[in-house]
Amino acid sequence: MTCFVLDASAFFHARDMRVFAGPLYTTRQVAEELKDPMAQAALEILHVQIEEVDSRRIEELRRRFRELSAADVSLLILATKRGCILVTDDGKLATAARRLGIRVESVFYRKPER
Repeated sequence: MTCFVLDASAFFHARDMRVFAGPLYTTRQVAEELKDPMAQAALEILHVQIEEVDSRRIEELRRRFRELSAADVSLLILATKRGCILVTDDGKLATAARRLGIRVESVFYRKPER
């Protein structure tokens, strides 16, 4: 079964996250970023599992991806650990994920048309 790791942007920009059929995860670092009441409610309504990620691993990976926040890096670690698809509209995070071999769903991010 496919699982999904959700970035904060998924909570802010999603219209209907029920399209992600499978277990939903995020990290404590991302959950703490969610100040919007609708985004906070989505955690509970969708039964998103909040996982703890080792802070030493975060710091190690941040040395490689300096442009990413600790919360972003925590998602990379979780997606790798669980073998999940990362859901984000953050271009830098998506690029880093792909470099690590993590599949990315960027349904909320649209490149400008030329």
